[in-house]
Amino acid sequence: MIYAFGIGGSASNSNGTVTITDVAGRTVNVPAQVNKVVGTGCSAREIVYLNASDKIVGIEQTETNSTGGWGNQLPYMIAHPELMSLPIVGDARKTVINYEAIANLKPDVVFAADATQAADIESKTGIPTVVVYTMGVGTTEQMAKYKDSLKIMGKVLGKTERADELVSYINSCEEDLNKRTKDDAASKNTTAYVGGHAYRGSHGITSTNAFYPPFRMVNAKNVASSVSTNDTSIAVQIDKEQLINWNPDVIFIEESSLASVVNDTTKYPEYKDLKAVKNDQVYGLMSYCLYSYNKDILLADAYYVGKVLYPEQFSDVDPEKKADEIFVKFVGKPVYNQMKAVQGGFKKIEI
Repeated sequence: MIYAFGIGGSASNSNGTVTITDVAGRTVNVPAQVNKVVGTGCSAREIVYLNASDKIVGIEQTETNSTGGWGNQLPYMIAHPELMSLPIVGDARKTVINYEAIANLKPDVVFAADATQAADIESKTGIPTVVVYTMGVGTTEQMAKYKDSLKIMGKVLGKTERADELVSYINSCEEDLNKRTKDDAASKNTTAYVGGHAYRGSHGITSTNAFYPPFRMVNAKNVASSVSTNDTSIAVQIDKEQLINWNPDVIFIEESSLASVVNDTTKYPEYKDLKAVKNDQVYGLMSYCLYSYNKDILLADAYYVGKVLYPEQFSDVDPEKKADEIFVKFVGKPVYNQMKAVQGGFKKIEI
């Protein structure tokens, strides 16, 4: 499905607006020149991705380093710490929007997570609000929707070339990862599992994802792919016995959840009998879902997963250097070392 945007006017219109069709199919008239913007629903990340951080006039609570904030674990905020001093406009983690704060900041446009949220913002502030997609990309359809959303945001922000550049870069990474792994994946019987999958906070070893993008991108055999779920974006909780029955060859742990995972394996010693644990095949990943989905972390994780599962095919890849290349492309700075400091980085881990 294509989520297209259209232009129903131009900067030379008498009212100085352009018409955008957002990802919810809503038609929104936005100023032809956007100088001030607010991203609700975790969409400030994509504003930074589009090199428009200088247009942001307010952030959400979780993006700060104050109590309850995750700013020091979010690559886009690490790269742009000046954003942390901006006024607070809500908190998507609690589905809270401060309409008065947004109205006082007078942004030219607001980005929102869904049509209901957008309608509320518009009705209470009078500011045009565009629905964008910031969720998971575990399926090809979700990834296509995300890329189209980036282009819509690029159009609104006057960053169409940057949006095209970023989409092309994502495409090139996807193609590279698939090319390296597709021929060997069919004959490779190594099974993989991701535990401690973060979603609205940290979780234990039985938190996983049936549509884990870093696995999909390298054609890994995800033992959880058979789990039935109505939402391919979110984590799923499996039974302890199910993980033991799967007995994967390799386990990856999202490191923001490492303490919870270790608590599990300490409480239930039967986890120590898992093949991956006994064979020292447990590896740390940066958490892809922290205040919604960090697409830069996703790609960096995928290269590390590829390096672990297909060492020959990734012999020319240094995962840490590749991560910084990706971070520079997305947020403008090489922030892997800062991410490593707060989460642990790419390495074997003991659970």
